[in-house]
Amino acid sequence: MSNYYKNEKGNILELHEKSIIINGLEYAPSIEQTEYFDKLIDIGITTGSMTITPSNATPLQAIKDLGSWNTLFEKYSNKIILVTKGQDIEKAKTQGKFGVIMNSQNGDILGNTLSLLPIYKRLGLRIIQLTYYEQNLLGEGCGERTNGGLSLFGIEVVKEMNRSGLLIDVAHSGDQVTLDAIKYSSAPIIISHSNARSLVNHRRNKTDEQIKAVAEKGGMIGLTLYSPISEVRKNVRPTFEDFFVILDYVVKLVGIDYVGLGLDLAPFRERKGWERWAQLYPDLKPKGGFCARNITTDKEGKDHPEQIIEITKGLVARNYSDKDIKKILGLNFLRVFKEVCG
Repeated sequence: MSNYYKNEKGNILELHEKSIIINGLEYAPSIEQTEYFDKLIDIGITTGSMTITPSNATPLQAIKDLGSWNTLFEKYSNKIILVTKGQDIEKAKTQGKFGVIMNSQNGDILGNTLSLLPIYKRLGLRIIQLTYYEQNLLGEGCGERTNGGLSLFGIEVVKEMNRSGLLIDVAHSGDQVTLDAIKYSSAPIIISHSNARSLVNHRRNKTDEQIKAVAEKGGMIGLTLYSPISEVRKNVRPTFEDFFVILDYVVKLVGIDYVGLGLDLAPFRERKGWERWAQLYPDLKPKGGFCARNITTDKEGKDHPEQIIEITKGLVARNYSDKDIKKILGLNFLRVFKEVCG
């Protein structure tokens, strides 16, 4: 580990090093930025769910991107592992490598057919978010004017994903789509990177009803540091203290076994691509920095994954037990992933 961690005293560093740490939404580097994996290994993140194809990707684009990532796993097998089952996460931890769960943040990659699901599974994809911000053939995203639920096709997708052992995500989905996914799924589902709407009134966040329903189904919510949906104090860039206010609230709401991390840290967003994205989704554009403020934010205002140690430290400071800290850092996500994906 880097000197940043070696300067830590007490048992916090030991707890951090021994924990399986899973980020339910990890910002994926470009294919050329493989040194980023070294950083993730160095700071102790065991596994990250990486969005490996754009939210507006066609099926052809998704298949091409999956092919590129599979080539990457072969080329850099000395430091990264494709995670297709829970055992791969434990293997990554044991071998000191970084485990990559490949995800898509939009069901658009299915086109209008279920037949692509087994192909995606064979190529290594394991998590599919039913909708992004807009409506697709499965249902409505949280950015739509109306609040329709899953389409008949969307319900069939949910059932087929259950049969195929693919994990359903509803982080960006509309309210009724979220509730419908929980209702029609026979397996646990996840909210990979959202917060509690009761504390931060943003449509990207989830209601208490939705969070409870996901927990009752055995799933979990990954809480995020992404600034616009972490503003406990409106129009004030959130701090880590604000993040822990959200975390404490959700733990109290549903219990320790259903809360994890979906940090969505973004140290290298490409400026042109980011500006186009921000024009499409202005209510998701940060006013200050991308993520909650902390001392590890560099001079350029970029947010780095080193901040993960601050979460471990903060949980210790808030008197969470070591057992519960390990659950939040990764074991809750691992439990759901094992149950759904094997």
